Amino acid sequence: MNLQTRNGINLDKEWLYTLYCTTMKTYVEKTWGWDEDFQKNAFETHLLPERFHIVMKSSIDVGAYLIYDKGDHVWLEMLLINPEMQNQGIGSWIIHKLQNKSKEANKPLQLSVIKVNPVQSFYDGLGFSIYDEDDSFYYMEWTQKTQC
Repeated sequence: MNLQTRNGINLDKEWLYTLYCTTMKTYVEKTWGWDEDFQKNAFETHLLPERFHIVMKSSIDVGAYLIYDKGDHVWLEMLLINPEMQNQGIGSWIIHKLQNKSKEANKPLQLSVIKVNPVQSFYDGLGFSIYDEDDSFYYMEWTQKTQC
């Protein structure tokens, strides 16, 4: 598939925010409403480009993800794939990479999905299950299955 990752840099800030808007605005809008000033400020304050891993296909930026080691689990804060590049295996490639990282750390991989976002079935297919929910989110987890 010729995918690679690189660390995000400050020059990625505008591209990352545009990708966030393109992929998430519909779901945020349906759940809480979209306030552009709030979204831009929150993104720039809490989601620094240097924390992202940028995914490239043939040297072209096609997606990004943000993970944190939370001590007892690995947390996928955000996964963004350019809509024109979705359904081509890029998201699965990223998740498999993160599952391997989780397995090596012997920690579960966790994430949240806005309930109106149909991506939940994508994560179901990759072995995640819902462990909690609230009014807005499903909280999902993947844990390495032990075999006898």
